[in-house]
Amino acid sequence: MSDSSLPDNPTDQNEKDFPMQQQKPLDVKNESAALSGKQEFNLNWICNNEDLVITGAKGSGKSFLANTLLKSLNNIPCWVWDYNHQFYDSRSMLFHDLDDMLEIYDGAKRGKYILQPFDKSKESFERFCNAAFARGNLVIFLDELHVYTSKQSILRPFNNLILSGRPRGISVVSISSRSASLPNNVLSNSQHVFSFRLNLQSDVEFLEAWMGEGVWLLLPKDKRKKLKDQPELPDHTFFYRNQSEKEGVVGKV
Repeated sequence: MSDSSLPDNPTDQNEKDFPMQQQKPLDVKNESAALSGKQEFNLNWICNNEDLVITGAKGSGKSFLANTLLKSLNNIPCWVWDYNHQFYDSRSMLFHDLDDMLEIYDGAKRGKYILQPFDKSKESFERFCNAAFARGNLVIFLDELHVYTSKQSILRPFNNLILSGRPRGISVVSISSRSASLPNNVLSNSQHVFSFRLNLQSDVEFLEAWMGEGVWLLLPKDKRKKLKDQPELPDHTFFYRNQSEKEGVVGKV
């Protein structure tokens, strides 16, 4: 399928053809006494309707959270672009070739599918995005997005998922180790944003506009410009912001 076959504007497909589903509660601990007071962490993610971002340095816990999310989705079709073989789920089918995956999915129209592609090229990634957009009613996990996007550029098939996926019942989980490399479209269209430990001030400064100053807690104290009086967070802790809420919270899966 060529890029030209995809619309630039949202599809007029009736949204009722792609039912929204509520993700079941996650087993998450609230670690945010200092920042959120008595507020409890609660992920109210409406699948097939809302997008989600996970970012953080390598080894910080973002893959563990992504796997936890994948496993929590019951009876919701899911596709995973598993660039570095980080996903594992006993209820998912594993593939290395997109055509093989599509053949099985098109016959079943349900289940979870992890693609660990032998071909990791930009063209292969675009084919994956195009195939998801054409089918709809999916939750798509896209790992290592910084390989394919930058602050200044975004591939059109991926952009179609972000800007026009909702009417087709598509939720995108965008995962990247460099938050500053995410195009603005990704964050501005994501209802839920998680960030784990960060090592660069530029990543924190970029995220602060979307998540609030609490993201400075994700840096070591000696690198912070703000919240220097707050303690350092434990390993594998994240800062989460629902864009509809006034502030973020800190949690740990």
